[in-house]
Amino acid sequence: MRYLIYFEIPAEAGNSLDFEEGGPGPILGYVMDRFAPEASYTQAGMRAVFMVADLDEAQMTELMLIVSKKFGTYPEFTPVIPGATTPGIAAKAIEEAKKAP
Repeated sequence: MRYLIYFEIPAEAGNSLDFEEGGPGPILGYVMDRFAPEASYTQAGMRAVFMVADLDEAQMTELMLIVSKKFGTYPEFTPVIPGATTPGIAAKAIEEAKKAP
């Protein structure tokens, strides 16, 4: 399933990570390589990450463990559907929903 993944890194964890050898680059690079998001952004002005990635349950759990251990927070996972496929999915869902008593 494709998810929008969002997490904010608390100031204390971010400050600690910034001054470790290599800073946040190695762990952020690992996350990007490991989960291969189709899009990723960081929020200017604060330590926040937005990613869109296709993950299974084990990968979600793995990402949660990495983010909680390294950044001291939990990611939010929001299921998303690509805009181009939404009309077909919605049409099918509406037809099925009409069958409900």
